Amino acid sequence: MKTFLNLSIACLCIVVMLNVVAQETGIVRTERGFVESTTATYTVDPGGELNIDADFGSVRIETAATDKVEILIEKQRKEGTEGQVRRAFDEVEVTTEKQGNDVHIRVEHARWFKRNRMSIAMTVQVPYTYNLDIETAGGSIVIADLDGEIRAKTAGGSIRTGATQGDVNARTLGGSIRIGPTEGGVSAKTLGGSIIIGDAKGDVSAHTMGGSIRVGRTEGDLTAYTMGGNITVEAASGKVSAKTLGGKVRVGST
Repeated sequence: MKTFLNLSIACLCIVVMLNVVAQETGIVRTERGFVESTTATYTVDPGGELNIDADFGSVRIETAATDKVEILIEKQRKEGTEGQVRRAFDEVEVTTEKQGNDVHIRVEHARWFKRNRMSIAMTVQVPYTYNLDIETAGGSIVIADLDGEIRAKTAGGSIRTGATQGDVNARTLGGSIRIGPTEGGVSAKTLGGSIIIGDAKGDVSAHTMGGSIRVGRTEGDLTAYTMGGNITVEAASGKVSAKTLGGKVRVGST
């Protein structure tokens, strides 16, 4: 009985390791300078959520017909000795974990950290049917075609998404926003950049403090506001509220 129990526990541990995570970290010197890579792989079911909470760093989301979330996070620094680079890399902690069917990534720097000459790039491949909740305090966000809902927020960088099947919520304090066609609705806001939104089945809200707004065909209600640029809407089936303080408004058939 004891032998059977020990064997069962060992088998369970193997299953957990195979289905949860395989993670590696290493530092090398390349043409780009010193690079420390963290990789992790999690087995998931479609319909879960990827959550990224980063103090800084660019994010690229790729999708595929897969049952895995595959993560590559690269810290990069061009200048300094190997010792200086290692100390700088140590001041930025990268953690990944799986909770239920969701995967979480956290990038956190020390309070005394000085970001100069160091960058972080995150590339994550998720199942095509998956949801995203991404927030970075500095860096661009690029998202491939996705069957899921998207929340993307950055304090300094552009946001790009492909075609989506769910609602899209995009926020940036300093960059342009480009949203592909979606079966859901769109809420896009930037303090300094243009906004381009493809066709949308749901309601659309686009606000920018300094740039133009261009929207495809919308079936829901549309709200668009800019302080400095033109507003162009190809066609709108619902109610339209469009205002610009420094440009023209053109709305197609409604």
